[in-house]
Amino acid sequence: MKIADVQVGGLYIAKVSGVLTTVRVLAIREVPPAWHNPNSARWRTRIDVVNERTGRKTTFSSAAKLRRPAQAAAGKEH
Repeated sequence: MKIADVQVGGLYIAKVSGVLTTVRVLAIREVPPAWHNPNSARWRTRIDVVNERTGRKTTFSSAAKLRRPAQAAAGKEH
């Protein structure tokens, strides 16, 4: 997926720890360049998500980690 397609609060299918699972997007934020690389002025995008099955929070560095929007009818996967 592309970052423009991702919505905060949306449910998506993503691979977390080798398993496809449903995640909810909590926030999309910009992170400043690392302090140890003064030549880079490029800010990086981070996507904060929570795993719906386990409740654990994690951060994706790319929208490519998200496979597709989760179906509303599928709801919770257990």
